[in-house]
Amino acid sequence: MTWVFDQHKVIICAGTGGVGKTTLSACLGILAARAGKRVLVLTIDPARRLADALGIDTVNDEEVPVALGGVSGQLSAAMINPASIFDRFIQRAASRKELADRILKNSLYRQMSTTLSGSQEFTSLERLLTAVDSGQFDLVILDTPPAQHAVDFLYAPQKIYALFQNAITQWFVQGPRSKGLLQGLFQRGTKTALAALEKVTGAHFIRELSDFFEGVAEIQGEVSGRSIAVHRLLTGPQTAFVLITGFDRAKLGATRDFIAELRRGGYTLDSVIVNRCLPQWTPNPAVNADLRADEDYQKLLAFYGQLQAYNQDRESEFKLFQEFLGPLTPLVRVPDLVSDVTGLQGLQKLADKLEPYVKERG
Repeated sequence: MTWVFDQHKVIICAGTGGVGKTTLSACLGILAARAGKRVLVLTIDPARRLADALGIDTVNDEEVPVALGGVSGQLSAAMINPASIFDRFIQRAASRKELADRILKNSLYRQMSTTLSGSQEFTSLERLLTAVDSGQFDLVILDTPPAQHAVDFLYAPQKIYALFQNAITQWFVQGPRSKGLLQGLFQRGTKTALAALEKVTGAHFIRELSDFFEGVAEIQGEVSGRSIAVHRLLTGPQTAFVLITGFDRAKLGATRDFIAELRRGGYTLDSVIVNRCLPQWTPNPAVNADLRADEDYQKLLAFYGQLQAYNQDRESEFKLFQEFLGPLTPLVRVPDLVSDVTGLQGLQKLADKLEPYVKERG
């Protein structure tokens, strides 16, 4: 993984929910700082213990330095707040302050900026692009939003682009700062549809809807341009994906689907980390011979054998996944730990377990 730190400016940590993406994203940040990089880890909705470990304030999204001793690089972390990022984007995209205020106060915008499908992904990518453009960091690591289907992350830019370009937007607006909006709509044969909609939703909703899309029409170009820039960043040579998955059939199956999408889309897959695997233990032959008659040692061997048998199906799935992945993509196996990772010290211990793979790649 030293190679990924040196060859890329962006690492996207992706995977389904519950596989430890946030924890491992932070560990990769620690390893990159050890390698001398100025690193920013961007995370969304971290567990309280991880937020405390990284020094993240979950109320705002300011970048905060993480105090690591004995490293040649620097590690910073920031919380991604979708609503505030979307607001700042609108303020930048709008040509006039009154236009930005009108959009920000619109109730439909308030709903869309937090609940629209793809909005979390879009704001995460917007924050990523802003950090990369700032030039303050050698490497930016993005912990992708939790999602049932990790593949959805790849299509977020296209979803937002389509929202601001599709026929619905054009149906509601004639152009920037158009006059007689409703009259124009009526002239295009939509009077009956809008009248029926007004009966159901009320005139206020129709006014909010019209006002929202009029505002959207004025920032279409900026939104579209930003969506295209984000897509180019994801598919460009400076970005690499590190997929994080779990040690079971469902998680490995979802990761296979994601890898297939990455390959079809021309994205760069750097490595796959399988988290919480059964620890692998091969007894030293000399120790085995010395302790052959030791009753406790034999109990330990028997217990490990039972554990292996219990995990036989998982190991079989892991081998099939390894064959699917092929020999060119590194597969990192992180053992299940006896206790939860807590505090910065816990993150550093987990990073220690990943470090041999870093040195092996380097």
